[in-house]
Amino acid sequence: MSRKYWLIGGAVILVALITGGAYAAREPVTYARVATSYAAKQLCSCLHVSGRTMDSCMAEFPQEARGQIQITSTENTVHAGVLFNAISADATYEEQYGCRLDN
Repeated sequence: MSRKYWLIGGAVILVALITGGAYAAREPVTYARVATSYAAKQLCSCLHVSGRTMDSCMAEFPQEARGQIQITSTENTVHAGVLFNAISADATYEEQYGCRLDN
């Protein structure tokens, strides 16, 4: 066979692998989006509505989740992210309304 056919075959295999990988990763990515949104909203409410400390709020999360999620808190905003913040969510506290998701 000529080199042209080998390149086309390799390109087809590469596209199939990328497509299969993207299809297989869609469920974990969706789960991560839901989990970061939940964490941001829950921690925002815990900190700003309930007036608790970060350590007290984080104690409610499962141990394995605490090691995987990165949390930062500024004055009125809580940011939760996973996978080096590739998937993340923000929740902001508003005085008379409580916490809301920003994204």
